[in-house]
Amino acid sequence: MSKLGVQNPITAGQAVAAYNASSVSDTDWHTLTSNSFYDIATGAQFTDGLQFAYVAIMSDASDLSFFKLRAADSSSDGKTNTDGVIPVFGGFDIDTQAIQNVITSIAFAKASASDKTVIYAGFNK
Repeated sequence: MSKLGVQNPITAGQAVAAYNASSVSDTDWHTLTSNSFYDIATGAQFTDGLQFAYVAIMSDASDLSFFKLRAADSSSDGKTNTDGVIPVFGGFDIDTQAIQNVITSIAFAKASASDKTVIYAGFNK
């Protein structure tokens, strides 16, 4: 007999990866999809189109970096509240599969070209 309101647990992803953006030497917007990441368990590049289950961005910036749960329209997209971006001071993480939209691309913009920035992601394959 099944119970109403019961669902399988939501995980942070069956596969985990990281993207080291420290070598990006500008403050433009950059879009990442699943094929920007490599599986830390196998070393294989993920196929494009996987849904992000979890995303975190960490930066050593002394000023705000920026993040959004969609692709950048251009490298010069806006970075204000009305642009629908998340300002990041140090770090930010989110269980993206728990929100209503399906997230298959993300974008980041560093505060300074020399900042060390890493994006962590979980995917369900």
